[in-house]
Amino acid sequence: MSWTLSCYVARRFLFTFLATFSAVFVLVVLVDMVELLRKSADSNVGFDTVILLAFMHAPAVTITAAPFTVLLAAMAAFARMARESELVVTRAAGVSVWRLTAPAVISAIFLGAVSFAVYNPVASAMSARFDSLEAKHFGHSTSRLMVSSEGLWLRQGSGEGQTVIHARSASGTVERLWQVTVFQFDADDKLRSRLNARAAKLEQGYWRLNGVLEWQLADLAGPGAGDGNGELAPTASGIATERDEIRLPTDLTRDRIVESFSDPQTISFWDLPDFISVLIQSGFSADRHLLHWHSLLAAPVVFAAMVLIGAAFSMRHARFGGLGAMALGCVIAGFVYYVLYDVAKALGASGTVPVVLAAWAPPASAVLLSLGLLLHLEDG
Repeated sequence: MSWTLSCYVARRFLFTFLATFSAVFVLVVLVDMVELLRKSADSNVGFDTVILLAFMHAPAVTITAAPFTVLLAAMAAFARMARESELVVTRAAGVSVWRLTAPAVISAIFLGAVSFAVYNPVASAMSARFDSLEAKHFGHSTSRLMVSSEGLWLRQGSGEGQTVIHARSASGTVERLWQVTVFQFDADDKLRSRLNARAAKLEQGYWRLNGVLEWQLADLAGPGAGDGNGELAPTASGIATERDEIRLPTDLTRDRIVESFSDPQTISFWDLPDFISVLIQSGFSADRHLLHWHSLLAAPVVFAAMVLIGAAFSMRHARFGGLGAMALGCVIAGFVYYVLYDVAKALGASGTVPVVLAAWAPPASAVLLSLGLLLHLEDG
């Protein structure tokens, strides 16, 4: 197949993909706007903020729907070529179906690489910002667990304000903490108290703090005030009170704490390996984040499979009829893949099957099945 024909097929597929992606992006923004406008009915959130939130959330949704977008683009591109008899001409010239679909497959692999290397970092940053702004404007009570080389950071919220808990070390279930510092903020995000505790244990409805030093703080020392270790320091007006035990109310449970790890979708592909390493060193399960990283890495294989499936269902010439049924079959095949992929991811996240197998088996199976289907329909 000549270079000119290869470039033509690749260009036709890429332009169709861009149009399909743009349509999906706009649709996601509109749906998000409707939902956010419903949430903002009882608040003073402006329309400009709603639009900003909708655009921030859209990249995370579109990157999840990207395989289905590729499937629709491939089906539309090859169906149009079939309707305009371009496929008949190329096949009559001796071009096999494999050489005809190769440019689109290569383009899809390139798009898959761009999706995790370039688009994912942008989408993850905007998703994290969206979560923060949504909690701020709509008053959601949130908890978030972060693990770093400096220890564990946990945030819990209530109507009275936010509480930030820092611990140098923790048990694997996060029910016991050691070398604990608690910062309590009021509803206006002003620091009102600080607690230093030797240890903390999660009980039903509260944290039990032992060996506590408590400061009630009326004023802040100002931005940047700290104790030299990156922590907020009490002001000179604060007087420490020693207590053997303090009960800190909380609505958290062990399961909620573990589930409140940073959502993998809010972490960039390039930052995930370091975060996974920190999780493992801290004694936590990193299966969910490792599965997400492998799923992103497998995007080129998934995109290639979607192109082959779309080609198999849409390269039939219009004069043979049945194009509507073929298109419906293509859409159903895409949804079946999504269901099976979600099942595999659930099994991988729960540790039932190895993470690598859960992430790579569905895309590899989709490629093999699409090749067999294409071989049967076109060369059978």
